[in-house]
Amino acid sequence: MIPQPHLIARVRPEFARGERDMCCHFFPLPAEGVVPEVLRAYCGFDIHPGEAESLEEPAGMPCLGCLMAAVLPS
Repeated sequence: MIPQPHLIARVRPEFARGERDMCCHFFPLPAEGVVPEVLRAYCGFDIHPGEAESLEEPAGMPCLGCLMAAVLPS
C-alpha cells in the first residue's frame, strides 16, 4: 500500500447523490500537512468541506477504484 498518509471517508448521507457517494473512499493527504480545500480520492472522486464523514476504518462498501489505486504502484 502507498505509504502516504490518507483519510478514509464517505459523503454524509444528506449530501449523497447516489451509491458511489456512499462508498468508503481513500483520500491521500499532503505530506506537508496542509489540507487542500477539496480532497480528491485515489479514484478521482472529490469531496468538499463539510460533506465528509471521516471514518476510523473502512465501513460499508469500499470504492474499488480507491482500493486498486492505493495498492498498485504508480
